[in-house]
Amino acid sequence: MMDRIIEKQKKLMRRIEKNFSDYKSSVLKLDKQSIFDKAAEIAAMKQVVHYMTNIHGYYERDIDYLLKFQNPLELVADHYKFNLQAELNDVIARICDTQDHTSDYPLMPEAKAKESER
Repeated sequence: MMDRIIEKQKKLMRRIEKNFSDYKSSVLKLDKQSIFDKAAEIAAMKQVVHYMTNIHGYYERDIDYLLKFQNPLELVADHYKFNLQAELNDVIARICDTQDHTSDYPLMPEAKAKESER
């Protein structure tokens, strides 16, 4: 059972790292002024990535929920940006507890299939 949870967590970490890599690539295509204007967003994104990959302790149900999304990093970062004073732990807990973002962010194909079965 722990192996299954560990594998899911590794999958989530890989997805978050890919999301961040894609984000960095998109930012680096911008002109210098646009990058400068995004400084606060970039800093927040880096903080969220660090927290999600190095600090947060996930319950299996939270991992399962976040894995439904193509970009769980964007999901958490968007909610974190609204209140930079919020503890990231609270932001992630609130997202996973409410589980009402499935129509707001693109789902992974397998999660999309499960959602349509409901």
